[in-house]
Amino acid sequence: MNSKVIGGLIGSALVLGLSLPAITGQAATKTYQVKKLTKTAHHHYYVPTKNFSQHSWYLGLHGKHATLKHAHSLAKTARNTYTSNKQIKLKTGKKTFKLLGVKPSAHAAVVWINTKYLHSGKNPNRIRSTRTTNGHYTQHGDALDWFNSRHFKTLSNADYYVTTYPFARSSDYQQSAYQKAPSTIKAVAGNHLASFKTLTYLPITMRTTGDYSNPQSIVMTPHGQGMYIMQTTHSYSTTGRVVYYNLAGLKKYGITSTHMDRLRRATHNHATNNLTATDREILAQVKVGPQFNTGHGQSLAYNPHNRQLWFIGHGGKHANVQRLSKTTLKPIRKISFHLNNHLKVGSVLTFDQHGTAYFYSQTATVGKSPKRSVKLFAGKIGAKTVRFHLIMQGLRYSPGTITQAMSYNPHRNRLYLVSNGSITSLPVAHLGHLKHGNIESTMFQTTREFEGLSFTTNGQANLLVNRGAEVLKATSNDF
Repeated sequence: MNSKVIGGLIGSALVLGLSLPAITGQAATKTYQVKKLTKTAHHHYYVPTKNFSQHSWYLGLHGKHATLKHAHSLAKTARNTYTSNKQIKLKTGKKTFKLLGVKPSAHAAVVWINTKYLHSGKNPNRIRSTRTTNGHYTQHGDALDWFNSRHFKTLSNADYYVTTYPFARSSDYQQSAYQKAPSTIKAVAGNHLASFKTLTYLPITMRTTGDYSNPQSIVMTPHGQGMYIMQTTHSYSTTGRVVYYNLAGLKKYGITSTHMDRLRRATHNHATNNLTATDREILAQVKVGPQFNTGHGQSLAYNPHNRQLWFIGHGGKHANVQRLSKTTLKPIRKISFHLNNHLKVGSVLTFDQHGTAYFYSQTATVGKSPKRSVKLFAGKIGAKTVRFHLIMQGLRYSPGTITQAMSYNPHRNRLYLVSNGSITSLPVAHLGHLKHGNIESTMFQTTREFEGLSFTTNGQANLLVNRGAEVLKATSNDF
């Protein structure tokens, strides 16, 4: 028989490969005696996640002998349901064993796996969901791809960690809520210094005292013509709403320049039934959404790939993500899921230009990873399911004590990790293999609470802070 290769030797690299141990403990180049090669009836199989630290094989047939070559080991295959193709019985010494040729799809190449590792049926860990109510889907199986924790590393980035500080009002806000001049937050340390200056002061009161004083996240429209602010009714509340501000329309009334107090005055006059004609014109540029369960509210994010708004309605082990309607400003889709039995979903979210979703978390006082280090997760949020994987390189030092926000700058293709008084950024193109020179960090001189960060397509950074609520923009477009 002429030499023939079955599996990964017949095309490009195969996205398959379950890792199973060498069948005989010998090197993959060992030659085996072929006892029998038969076709099999199509049937579903899967390999339990616990066996993914091993290897699967590409098979080379050479007459009555065979060689085995390790297939690519990819953790994502933990979700595959395989369809059987052929079965072969091999012998080495006094040992005889069976391999089953399996395919994850009709057009995929064959990979060979020892039958003792294969379980009959569809993979229970495959990603699927069921609709529980209109617009609400419950996902089954882990949303997080399997990984070997021993392979996770951290880059020892420069330590610009800011410890917890007591939040305080800005000095101008202490004197008067109707601020007329811009405030400034200056950078004082780091390798990428930038300062922020007030773009607009946000309302504090709309119906009752202080009901708009707790903004949690911000999304600027791509060209900066408007912004969405997710806010909760008060600190520690999980109830709130989204408010859309037509910045292009509001600028005509000087709220970003000569009359910076007008927006707060108009909303206060609304609460006291004292509206002027100008107040009504200003409030016509503000769209107030209905109240709903926002969760923490610090994760509202824009996906530029499909132009959708999403947020994490609840983090932790039993999490959900929700899609927000830009028309009604209320949730229209909800996907409930869990990462796995050990890891929790973070409370921040962002998307890059390709629609990849990201969140990050920092390590507490327990666990194998160093305290205050950062883990980054990337994945996709679909119409009915979500899927994430751990980026196998994190950061030794997070920017600060509290994880406040995460953002993406399309102009520089960078991710930003936001904590109070400190922001760290890293390039998307180098995720997983970052070097020290890739990391940019900025520490600020402030006692304000940082709530959110959002970028326009040209790279303008807009920082949401509290006490009092305001949006500041970076003084340059290279932040």
